[in-house]
Amino acid sequence: MSGHTLPKPFVERVRRLLSPDDFARWERGLECPPLSVRWTGPREDVERGRAYLSSMEFEPAPVPWMPEAWSVGRCTRRRLSEVPWVTQQRLFMQSLSSMAAVMAMDIQPGHDVLDLCAAPGAKTSLIHRLQRGKGMLIANELSRARTTRLNAVLDRLECEGVEVMTGAGERLGGTHAACFDRVLADVPCSGEARFHLSNPSTWKRWSVSSITGLAKRQGALLESACRCARPGGEVLYATCTMAPEENELVVDRVLARSSVPMELLPISLPLPNRRTPVTAWDGAMAVQDLAHCARLVSDETMTPFFMARLRRTG
Repeated sequence: MSGHTLPKPFVERVRRLLSPDDFARWERGLECPPLSVRWTGPREDVERGRAYLSSMEFEPAPVPWMPEAWSVGRCTRRRLSEVPWVTQQRLFMQSLSSMAAVMAMDIQPGHDVLDLCAAPGAKTSLIHRLQRGKGMLIANELSRARTTRLNAVLDRLECEGVEVMTGAGERLGGTHAACFDRVLADVPCSGEARFHLSNPSTWKRWSVSSITGLAKRQGALLESACRCARPGGEVLYATCTMAPEENELVVDRVLARSSVPMELLPISLPLPNRRTPVTAWDGAMAVQDLAHCARLVSDETMTPFFMARLRRTG
């Protein structure tokens, strides 16, 4: 076990959010989070990916809602990354939580899609695969350094035709208003789901005050995403954090105040680790019906995550 310890205020917040069983599962995942891969080769050859993982002494478990992906349990990231087909990107390492965000968008060939905060590019590349070469795809990123990483991933996975932009996602609600059938707003967050005991740098910037600041920006990004959607189009809001201030309370605020009319839609993926949304937290209470929000907890295949699917109604 690692000698590092997480900040006590953070651990107490998590204890308040989770049931005792979910809290115990979350603690177990801090040392060695679950890993997963998806197939990037020809669709008709997807079975080769499973057979290859088995031949390399992994135990690939199928994912009911993602036929081109497998969970490989809690092996070390280093061991998985050294597998030849993973090194060659024929099998692409991506968390199931990340894949779930894209699969919940119900992307069809021909859809025009915006990935508002796209780096490092795993979700963008999956969107591209689901589009099957039909429809516009714009990937936006604020940081030039992260845009470089994004381009590298898209190049390695041969994602042709993606328009990559660098700039603040908040501005696109004006420059690209009502342009897209689907918008992914996987926004910058406090990253609580990615805290690892072996790496104190993953939580060194965490504080309640930073959460408050992030929530303000997240609301602005979600509002921009809503404005980018066409009437009848959809927005998928996502974070890899557990903080209600960054999740349900952001969605509640935007639903109440958005300059365009939005409604929450169900997320139909069969996710056994889904839990009831948090609608009251530290004196703040949601005023909208948030029952369709998906709060995911740790289990043997996934890390914590949050998703909300919204549709523009006018």
